Amino acid sequence: MLQLESGPATLIPLIHIPLLKDAPRREGAYKVVPDSLGDLCHFYGDFAGYHLYLITSTYKKQIVKDSINYYDKTQGLFSVALSVIRDNGETEIVHINECKAPLQEFVGGHTMYPHDISVEQFSPGAPDALRFHFSSAQPKFKFSNNLIPYIPSSVRQLHSGLFNLQIEYIGKAIGKDGTREVADRLGNGHSTEAKILNEFVHKKTNRDAYAVLFKLGHPTDVFGKPLSVLSYSEIVDVFEKSLIGHFKPEKNIQSCNFPNDGSHTTWNLAQHGVDALRIELRSPQDYGLLFTNEVSPELKHRFELEIEE
Repeated sequence: MLQLESGPATLIPLIHIPLLKDAPRREGAYKVVPDSLGDLCHFYGDFAGYHLYLITSTYKKQIVKDSINYYDKTQGLFSVALSVIRDNGETEIVHINECKAPLQEFVGGHTMYPHDISVEQFSPGAPDALRFHFSSAQPKFKFSNNLIPYIPSSVRQLHSGLFNLQIEYIGKAIGKDGTREVADRLGNGHSTEAKILNEFVHKKTNRDAYAVLFKLGHPTDVFGKPLSVLSYSEIVDVFEKSLIGHFKPEKNIQSCNFPNDGSHTTWNLAQHGVDALRIELRSPQDYGLLFTNEVSPELKHRFELEIEE
């Protein structure tokens, strides 16, 4: 049995995928990148080395204007309201209390929370953001999708359907030598990406489209010991097909019957003595739970696929 794990996920609005090539490529880095309309996209962290992606959708969330109540600045506690339009056209307001400021600064050995919080609206297709103001540093942003970890779990569980991510399409970008990344594939006008983005911009206007990016870990056996029977490109290929075979997104046509589809990937696994796959996929910790019409939402999706001879 071959065991593969996805590692942590990163989420980015699909409309900003072309900007990935200019995003920072080291941990802790912060960079502001203008889009084609002159609006700004804020990137935090290392965006290098992503080879697997899910195109997902979720309810569009707008921060209700004038809903912020920053009631405890010493502890960074505030309340805010989110507005969501359901598929039936009805608007739902979610009131979030005891939300904790996710950004701080350190002054004189002490942790200081922002002295003020305001709402910012960026380019169409991107969520609202909160601007956190500091006395001795530039204001910093957190988009509404990045606020989810700071919302009390009781609120998230009560309104779980609003925060989950429906998988629309699963794809990879690797190349024969392993140097091709998601930015190289999706950022160049990938046809499926363009169709999905058009669908949510012009038709399903109450939902936002996101790309969920993964850096895959190295394969292990069932005891956690490293394996090197497959190249990294082959690992990405197996992982992509395994996810498609399990989740069966509506917009994926090929590999829906993997691993028993007579593909070269299945043949290659058999040649290496692999008779089953154990897969673990983590939902993005900074947003919600991944699901499709075939698979229920889970924080960690764990499943096994047997390879029939």
